[in-house]
Amino acid sequence: MNIHRKSYSNYVNSNKKVSMNNLLQCNSDLNYFIISDNFFFCTTKKTLIVEDVQIPNIYYSILDKPHVRSILNNLISFSAVKIWIKYEETWEILAKLARNIELINSDYPDNREKRCRDVNHWINEEMSKYESKETNEKISSYVLAIFNDIKWKKRNIERVCERKEKPYPTDHANLMKELDDYCEIRNNVKCDEFENYEEFLKYNTYIKQKRQYFRSKMEEIRSEKTHFKWDKHTIGCKCTLNDLDLTFREINCDGLFKEEELKRLALNTKGRSPLEVGFFIIVTFILFYLFILFLEKVK
Repeated sequence: MNIHRKSYSNYVNSNKKVSMNNLLQCNSDLNYFIISDNFFFCTTKKTLIVEDVQIPNIYYSILDKPHVRSILNNLISFSAVKIWIKYEETWEILAKLARNIELINSDYPDNREKRCRDVNHWINEEMSKYESKETNEKISSYVLAIFNDIKWKKRNIERVCERKEKPYPTDHANLMKELDDYCEIRNNVKCDEFENYEEFLKYNTYIKQKRQYFRSKMEEIRSEKTHFKWDKHTIGCKCTLNDLDLTFREINCDGLFKEEELKRLALNTKGRSPLEVGFFIIVTFILFYLFILFLEKVK
């Protein structure tokens, strides 16, 4: 099964790196090697879905990386409010935010709504940590200005992302972010990506494991609150904690594999020469004749 290969150069350099001269360090439990700038990235083969190399986690792993503050220079609305910034750390956070939104324009235009939820969730976490410090500089107005300034595909009207203070309208934002990631990974998997029936079975095992994981998290929440309802824990009609059967439905590729098996058998038959087919018919006839003689003797 293929794994997503977009923007690995950004991702690989922040994770386990093995130089070309030390490739043997990737032991037998590691089987995916992604070449990027003379580096190999090794991932485990023990599970079919390696979440760290799926798009949601690749993108999110980039968001905390530092970026030069010059990216903010051409933002019109931001230029009107930047004079009030007091601390260098504020500049660092805002530069990362601008870069993260620009990445959606350049490298991650697919599933844009999901990427925007990622950015909103990330900046909420950053603001919560930063504004609780002694400096206590409020940065919400700067954040809003940056969201408003960066346009989709450099057009003048449409923003890349809307600023949403609650991208997940519940008190369990981190759990919903995990659900959002799971649903994106699930939606990216297609039957024709499986190389064999065993991979297909492993994928359904992954679905079962994720269902059990979220069920355990839900039980923890239920233990704290009585009569708890899950209807607000919904991202889409097939991505909701209000219906686990729908959200964690196993994929059915049986028809595909049966069709491939029939094709394989047809090709094998087609590949035999007329001499082989004739020989097979004669041998079958002789064996049948001998079997009849045996039955006559038994009588």
